[in-house]
Amino acid sequence: MSERISAVVTGAAKGIGLAIAETLVERGAHVVAVDVDAQGLESIAREGIEPLVGDIADWSTHERAATAAERAAPLRWWVNNAGVDWVGGAHEVDAEHIERGMAILLNGPLFGCAVAVRRMLQSGGGSIVNISSIQGIAAFPRYLVYDAAKAGVAMASKQIALDYGRFGIRCNAVLPGAIETPMTYATLPQDVPRDEALRQEGLLAPMERVGQPAEIAEAVAYLLSQHASYVNGATLAVDGGASARCYAYPPLEL
Repeated sequence: MSERISAVVTGAAKGIGLAIAETLVERGAHVVAVDVDAQGLESIAREGIEPLVGDIADWSTHERAATAAERAAPLRWWVNNAGVDWVGGAHEVDAEHIERGMAILLNGPLFGCAVAVRRMLQSGGGSIVNISSIQGIAAFPRYLVYDAAKAGVAMASKQIALDYGRFGIRCNAVLPGAIETPMTYATLPQDVPRDEALRQEGLLAPMERVGQPAEIAEAVAYLLSQHASYVNGATLAVDGGASARCYAYPPLEL
């Protein structure tokens, strides 16, 4: 990298977000790491990683992150990664569940995209990567809000690519499959040893294993970089081949 640049990564205190932040620092970027977890951010603060506590469902969080990044170096990279596991079928959810889930999973990335685009239009362009999910292209049982939001994130990436490509702004989406993260740990059955539960989770993919956060981070770093200078509006599945096949889930029991 010839010039010093800055990046914003949301949901950066752990898991995929932390792996992305660390990878971008290795690539020479100053990273503003955004998360609601103040203690987690404090533990990862180091040279090149600037912690910023905030809720992505609040527009001002993204404005503060952009300003912090611009103080360090030109803002060229932005990764909307933060999210939550949000489970519930249509027969289970209520208005509050839907509104809060969409605020984090869809509005938050849209806020980040909007702020990033505004700043990058002023500074000569940049690259945005949104972390969607294979659940944005294939439904999982009882994930009404999550699946809908992740599909929206992928489509928003295409919209930004369409509108702003001529202004030097690229936007792409990464669709992770099953990845070994603290959020995944929380979804595993508690009566099964973790290693066995992860093995079973990994069977979703033809490679028969879960992915690692670093594998997502490498894909993100590629899409942000000039190595992907003609990649715009793409959705890149990083899922061990899971989305390449139909998977027979057990039927929903009421």
